[in-house]
Amino acid sequence: MYESLEDVRQAVVDNSDVLTVEMRQLRDAHGAGRLGVHVRTNISKKLRGLGLGHYPVDLPDRQEQMIRIYRQGSPIAEIVDAVLNPSMSHDAELRQAVGGDAQQILDLVRELVCD
Repeated sequence: MYESLEDVRQAVVDNSDVLTVEMRQLRDAHGAGRLGVHVRTNISKKLRGLGLGHYPVDLPDRQEQMIRIYRQGSPIAEIVDAVLNPSMSHDAELRQAVGGDAQQILDLVRELVCD
């Protein structure tokens, strides 16, 4: 599906800075035959070099496992960081992410649909 990790990066950008793929897709885009420890390490380094983060942090060795890839510095990256690194300030970020404008818009939609 992806001919290179640069293609994966473009797909992440095209999908609003987040994309979930199978490990086999990353392996194939990297041009490797197996998911050995060095291949996984090199895929991770290459993704970081392209400005991408991934979860799980340690890429799995099973080709069918799903990996979430996101653009570093994006709002999604901030949410991922807030979830993975617990702190009071990150709690506030998470509350804000699910509150604020999103909640107001949802309330307006409910008002229009339910009344």
